[in-house]
Amino acid sequence: MRTEKKVLSNIIILAVIALAILPFLTSTTDLLTRFLIRFEVYRWIQEIIVPYEMSLLKTSLNLLGFNQVRYGSSYIEVIRSGKWDVVYLSWNCIGWQSLVLFLATLFTGLSGRHTLFSKLETLTFGLLGLFFLNVFRLTSVVLIYQGFGRLVGIIYHDYIVTLLAIGLLFFFWWFAYSFILEEKSMPAPS
Repeated sequence: MRTEKKVLSNIIILAVIALAILPFLTSTTDLLTRFLIRFEVYRWIQEIIVPYEMSLLKTSLNLLGFNQVRYGSSYIEVIRSGKWDVVYLSWNCIGWQSLVLFLATLFTGLSGRHTLFSKLETLTFGLLGLFFLNVFRLTSVVLIYQGFGRLVGIIYHDYIVTLLAIGLLFFFWWFAYSFILEEKSMPAPS
């Protein structure tokens, strides 16, 4: 139980830090994105991962019945106020921030005396959760943008999604400690 409290306190600390520096992080991430676009560093992510995520976005929007949408390998066009409007998906929108937060909590969360198999189950469940969070995040950004406009879409993309990721981490670690992680059995004293 001590490890669980330590993980949850670490998540709370990460949440407080993330919320305190969120405006700075958003500005810095935007500047970093513009800087790295001048170089080839981002290109493989943009050419390989972004089209894959765009196909996930296309599939999820199709499942929701959106027919008035056009797609490219890194953009989506939606009808807004009777006109086609473009939403771009860049290498910086692939959800790496959520992955970094998840990996930061793994070191503490899996440091206890748990079986290797339950640790692997926890890791797998967490990665799947991040995958589905990312699909939800991409889809919801487009839906918010289409329904409420660019400004609300940007605020949602830049701020609210971070809160969703932190909320997922709380749920994930509660679920992992309640249902997945199994403590190693102690050897009987001789």
